[in-house]
Amino acid sequence: MSSEEPVIDLPPATQRSQVNERRLIDGPVASTLVRFGMPLLATNTLMALSGSWGAVWTSHALGPNALTAVVNANLFMWMLTGSVMGVGSAAGIAIGQALGHGDHDVVKRLTGNSITFALGTSLLAGVLGFVFAPNLLDLIHLPPAARDMAIDYLRFTCVSMPPVFTFSFLMMMLRGVGDARTPFRFSLIAIGLGLFLTPTLLLGSFGFPKLGIAGVAIGGVIAYSAALLALVGYLYGRRHPLALRREDLHHFKPDLALLRMLVTKGAPMAAENIIVQGAYFVLLSLVNAQGAATASAYAAAAQLWGYVQMPSGAIAQSMSAMAAICIGAGRWDRIGKIAWQGCLVAVGFTLLAAVIVYGLGDLPLKLFLPDGGDSLRIARDINEIVLWGWIFLAVTNGLSAMVRANSAMLAPTLIYATTMWIMRVPFALTLLPVLGAAAIWWSFPLGTVGSAMLALIYFRWGGWRKNKLMVAAVISGKA
Repeated sequence: MSSEEPVIDLPPATQRSQVNERRLIDGPVASTLVRFGMPLLATNTLMALSGSWGAVWTSHALGPNALTAVVNANLFMWMLTGSVMGVGSAAGIAIGQALGHGDHDVVKRLTGNSITFALGTSLLAGVLGFVFAPNLLDLIHLPPAARDMAIDYLRFTCVSMPPVFTFSFLMMMLRGVGDARTPFRFSLIAIGLGLFLTPTLLLGSFGFPKLGIAGVAIGGVIAYSAALLALVGYLYGRRHPLALRREDLHHFKPDLALLRMLVTKGAPMAAENIIVQGAYFVLLSLVNAQGAATASAYAAAAQLWGYVQMPSGAIAQSMSAMAAICIGAGRWDRIGKIAWQGCLVAVGFTLLAAVIVYGLGDLPLKLFLPDGGDSLRIARDINEIVLWGWIFLAVTNGLSAMVRANSAMLAPTLIYATTMWIMRVPFALTLLPVLGAAAIWWSFPLGTVGSAMLALIYFRWGGWRKNKLMVAAVISGKA
């Protein structure tokens, strides 16, 4: 009997995890990145379509001010989410390194503590967001016609934080072990329910109560709760490596040393989100000050930006997972290939997405601005200036993912801080009296080009390759 036969008796989910791990370590780079990234890209695209679906229904049913309310309120949700998801990203990278190193007990320790962190912080953030929603929204000077709707939407969105955060953490950890298909499958549950519940609760169809704009957020609570329960049931039913059994339940008890490591490594990513969203607060305040037509135009144009940015985000997460596992396994010979081939793939997909959006002209914008008028014209002008700049963001995302895979968390944050607060915001504030609202729009490509250049410089000459494994202290028993 060969020494490899016991592997055959492992649960199917564990066998697939091992196959995915070897593919990320030994497989061809570009095709593996695409294969790994496609489920994530499909997930993100469907989620964006779900968000757009809600925006379309909201705009058509309640008017352009409701669209402004949703976009402004979502900015706070993204900021709160991103502040916590830095730890989720760190957990995914750490799990990838531990898997590459072959230490499955560390994987379980990371899983239990990450879920505990997600539940605790999401409950706290949800309560604070619900209570202080009016104060938060007053910071960005919403048009009065959109304020009350934005408060209702933000409050019910905060209620969704515990299931959304926990679900998202599990997604990141699954991708950390090289599994991109399971997150895609269970995201379909959340997306499908959201597509049904958004118009149903908004308009009160099929005997459901008519909840207005709050129904859009409440539909998200129900959808993500159902998807989370289904995912947990699947992981335990298939004896997945991330499913903690009875003998592993003690890992849910907070391990302060381990949590300190995750928070320390995740803090720069959380700070990056606050820095980026903080700059968007300033820019959004400038946009709102231009009047209701410009505010709704920006809201419509921004709905399309996500579709152009998504390919680079998906490929970047694939690059991070592949690099983390390879670094954990000591395969530094693959890191350069992952970086350059990954960036090339990401740029290609982003360019294609931008060309498609440009080619469709006013058609997608009219989905959000059915009445046309000044808002449609302004939205068209915004996209002509902004869309092409997201191509450079693909380079920044990819190279930032690479250096983070070896625990270099601070440098990408400093790069974003520089481009947002030293380039983008001062440019918009200084030239607004001269160029008008165009100064705001031109600040976007200025920032993306600047961040790509700085990311290239740091990747090439920075000292990130000298860092120790994120999980080195955990593996050695010192954390």
